[in-house]
Amino acid sequence: MDKKKKLILGIIGGVEVVLVVFAIVVSILVMTTNNASADNPNWKADNLAKNGPMIGFFQNEPLAFLFIVVLPLFLILALDVIYLVIAATKKESLLTEKQREAIAKRAEEDARAEVMAEELGEEPKEEKELTEEEKAAKKAAEKEALLKRLAELDEDK
Repeated sequence: MDKKKKLILGIIGGVEVVLVVFAIVVSILVMTTNNASADNPNWKADNLAKNGPMIGFFQNEPLAFLFIVVLPLFLILALDVIYLVIAATKKESLLTEKQREAIAKRAEEDARAEVMAEELGEEPKEEKELTEEEKAAKKAAEKEALLKRLAELDEDK
């Protein structure tokens, strides 16, 4: 993971923590300081007077409390779970950047050789001797393709 992506995820995580802590504190205050009772007909005004405009509003309007405080907490939880599942199932490539470049270079050379052979009406030449790096890259690519195929077979079961 590069530094820019780590920084962005860190900032998002920090904002998320602040939002979650704020929502939990507000939820606790709304639940513990409610002045609603059956024998007090003026309980809405009491909530606003004793607990302030924000907490009193949430105590007097439970639907607003649900949509402004509670649902965002569940949304954050759902997004975190989705990100966790995606991050856990993501597989890194077994090939290094050098190996990928060597494979791409080799494929390009082979394609050019085939095109030239077809244009000249000749049979394509046999593969030239591979360098050690190309051999390692080819072996790693074959291994990765085999592992991918095994994973597909396991999913089919």
